Amino acid sequence: MADQRATYPQLTLVRAVYGFVAVGVVAVGLGCVAFFLSHSARLVDDALDTAVRQRTQAAGLVLARTLHYNWNDLKFVSQAIPGAAPAEIATLLDGLSADKSRISWIGYSDLSGTVRQASDKMLVGEDVSAEPWFRNGLKTGYGGDVRKSEALSRFIYPGRNEVLSFVDLAHPVRDAQGSVQGVVGVHVNFSWAQRILSETAASLGLDLYLTRADGTVIVATRPDVPSPEELQILRAAAAGTAGGGREVWPDGRVSFASLVPTVTYGDLPNFGWRLVGRLDAEAFQPSLSWLGDVWWIAVAGFLTLLASITAVFSLVFIRPIEHLARSAEQIADGDDVYPPDHKRTRELAQMSSALARLQAARKP
Repeated sequence: MADQRATYPQLTLVRAVYGFVAVGVVAVGLGCVAFFLSHSARLVDDALDTAVRQRTQAAGLVLARTLHYNWNDLKFVSQAIPGAAPAEIATLLDGLSADKSRISWIGYSDLSGTVRQASDKMLVGEDVSAEPWFRNGLKTGYGGDVRKSEALSRFIYPGRNEVLSFVDLAHPVRDAQGSVQGVVGVHVNFSWAQRILSETAASLGLDLYLTRADGTVIVATRPDVPSPEELQILRAAAAGTAGGGREVWPDGRVSFASLVPTVTYGDLPNFGWRLVGRLDAEAFQPSLSWLGDVWWIAVAGFLTLLASITAVFSLVFIRPIEHLARSAEQIADGDDVYPPDHKRTRELAQMSSALARLQAARKP
């Protein structure tokens, strides 16, 4: 009699399982790659936007808190002057201005605008009634914008040819009844604040631009200073609202910028400043490259783990089916074999039992 055994396909269950897993991995991998490519740019943009916004806010806080120390000193002086002797006032003012890198001048003027006491007796007897810090200081606490003063620079720092920048702070001096007796004013050497801003920018890894309300840059931590006409972020300063985003800067580099609309802390007067932080769009590339390397390592580890799990699954659940298939073929050929008794799953146990009953039924 001719051999009646059928011709079987080359595909086995083990190969089918491995093929199914491989196809699933490829499909999921392609989906992940497509998702990453479609969302990576937005994810990076969001990360850069968050980073530059938080760092700029931190830089503004550092600058404002630094000036707030001077503001607290000024308030202390304004409270200590009423009832104090002239010599005591002079000693107090000299002590507060000992560090000339911070406070260039501090003085007390009466209601007429005549300076009565001052650090190192500078400007004593001079009329400062026309000064903005005096006029505004009669009413309330005052913080003046950064200004350059050639005359003040020569007077306070004789022999220096550079024109220095100053920030004015003023506070009314009131007696016990609340009546204004005069004004105490401070000229803060802004080069000290510039140094604080530069050090903060370096530590946070970004560029900082302190601007006026119209977007004009007062201080920049880079030598190239853009103008409001060149940048949308600087034009947005006039609106006085927080903002930012990706923009091509005049130097041709794509950067993320954030605008802090108010640089202040506690009860420090509002100088009308805005702070712009700039972070290069390529700033995260080293981190992204490292993340890519880690991702490939993770993929390799995942594939190794998946292959191991698949191999164990095939050994435990698929190979017994192959054993039963060979036993069934041997029984069909008339061989006196007993099928393996597999009980790892219900289906394996059922097939083993059925083949055993068939083999038993064939025996006389």
